[in-house]
Amino acid sequence: MPTPTCPKCRKVFTKDSSITRHLSQPWTSCHSSVRDIVDILEFMDVVPLQRSLNLPQNLDASVGMGQGFGVGGDLQFDAQAGDSMDTNLDGDLAGNSPPPNEEWYEGAAKCYSQDGITFLDLFDANKHADYRKENLFYPFALREEWEVADFLLHSALSMAAINNFLQLSMVHLRSRAEMLPKGPSWKCQLIPSLHGTKSPIQLFWRDLVECLESLFSNPLFHDQLDFIPRHIYKTAARLLRVYSEWLTGDAAWSIQDQLPQGAMILGTVLSSDKTNVTTMTGARVTHPLLLGLANIRMRTHMKLSSKAFMLMALLPILQYLHPNQCMWGMLEDHLIHKCLSIVLQPLMKAAELGIMMSDPVGNIHHCFTPLAAYIVDTPEACMLACVRGKTSPFTLASYLQFGDNFSFFAACTEFRLNGVFTPFWKNWRFGDPAIFLTPEALHHWHKQFYDHDVQWCLVVLGAVEFNFRISILQPVTGYCHFSNGISKLKQVMGRVHRNIQRYIIGLIAGAAPCRFVVAICTLMDVRYLAQSPSPDDSVLASIDRSLAIFHDNKNVIMTLGTRMGMKRVIKNWHIPKLELMQSITASMSQVGTLIQWSADATEHTHISEIKDLVWHTNNNDYNPQICCHLD
Repeated sequence: MPTPTCPKCRKVFTKDSSITRHLSQPWTSCHSSVRDIVDILEFMDVVPLQRSLNLPQNLDASVGMGQGFGVGGDLQFDAQAGDSMDTNLDGDLAGNSPPPNEEWYEGAAKCYSQDGITFLDLFDANKHADYRKENLFYPFALREEWEVADFLLHSALSMAAINNFLQLSMVHLRSRAEMLPKGPSWKCQLIPSLHGTKSPIQLFWRDLVECLESLFSNPLFHDQLDFIPRHIYKTAARLLRVYSEWLTGDAAWSIQDQLPQGAMILGTVLSSDKTNVTTMTGARVTHPLLLGLANIRMRTHMKLSSKAFMLMALLPILQYLHPNQCMWGMLEDHLIHKCLSIVLQPLMKAAELGIMMSDPVGNIHHCFTPLAAYIVDTPEACMLACVRGKTSPFTLASYLQFGDNFSFFAACTEFRLNGVFTPFWKNWRFGDPAIFLTPEALHHWHKQFYDHDVQWCLVVLGAVEFNFRISILQPVTGYCHFSNGISKLKQVMGRVHRNIQRYIIGLIAGAAPCRFVVAICTLMDVRYLAQSPSPDDSVLASIDRSLAIFHDNKNVIMTLGTRMGMKRVIKNWHIPKLELMQSITASMSQVGTLIQWSADATEHTHISEIKDLVWHTNNNDYNPQICCHLD
């Protein structure tokens, strides 16, 4: 038996797992990818990649999918067959029957051709492709030069600092990097306005169909894509539905019913939120619009490092000069909807007529692009739904109807509109804000917990007693310990909200009235159950039951006077985020589990796509410089 040896440094190990750990150390010279130990010259004259993903002409119930309709899987290399690759489908596309606890939509996601253009085809079509046959890193001379350029262009150094570092002898590295194949290019459009503004209205955006094709054909997601709507059940008896991915919900199945035979749904995921780009000074804000793909499996697009969201547009932020300040907010809402209509127009056409797209292995599909979800916080959700504050963007119930089980489903009252009469989703086929606007974990659950539940507990127990109880808890590894209490915390973020939730019931038990503890406990049950990655019908029933118990006991919160405003006790339940909890189960049955639509991933994307790039600018007119850096 050969001795386990590192292929880079030739160090001898006792077992293979030790080599794996050795090669995984990020700061060693041996940490490298497979391409470093493969001689590219061996495969120069072999046949090109063969697409062996043989889809049947009509995908019906005889096509097996395992846990989901996946494209590809592990690539198995056969040295005797040159450079051809066989895709191991892991049962996703094999000729097996579906599991007894699943029901797939018959006739969806038909493959019309295997001559699609993949990411590697585009890369090989570049004018420098012939040079890369001899030098894999062309236009760079060797791997080390590429590593230097990659580090410098992704670092926080300014271009002046990079030039000084290179002493002007290797500044051509950036021009060489610009010779590589590019992604979707940026565009700039001036938006006319009948009302005066302090600066011109500039909209920076990219073609969303090109960006969606880039995500859909990304080889990194080749085994993380689902194509066919399906119903999943807890058991083979098919009594309890399970809601996990977007394609397991009723909305995807209903959309597929209205599409031609063999069509494929590509669910569009959008996210927008204003974010600060300066630190401590400047008060500069951008309004990025991000694009994701609902067909990418939840465990992948929720990873912060997966790059599953792309920056699509930078929506304008400006100040109007209208003499009536009450008009400013309405004009800003009009502008956002107008810009979204411009940016999203290609996707609206694709949702209406369909478009032929290639998957990561080159199979051509007739794709439609409905809006699956729009990840936003509460104020922006109301703006997108064209309603005023204290109005549910999901059910259009005003604050006067909060808590009466939604007697106000059909339409919004005249006085709860925000003045926008041409919403961006008006002409988007299948675009229903009651479906694509979903309860969101970070803003609607965790922040609501800290803004309301915690404040109620502080009033009932008293800040001194509450802080004392949480400070004397035994520190536990993996759990945050609040040695100084929580009543004086500043800049409290989602992670702190989650940490406090772990202790809250134990802290108030025995010190607060029983009905008060029950009310807080039932809200905690709702938050916990709503974060399930694969809730079934019984979980949804438990959520509704917990909400009902809360409403039966919530009067004690008012009786104890815990609903405190700035100066007085509040005597009503006009809490929009509390009202949105009543839409959890209805939304889950439509779009799958709601934890996949949390803003955690999109908020983190703002760092890599916006905030990090600001450090490369001259702190003046950020938007065009960000686009230039990404282009």
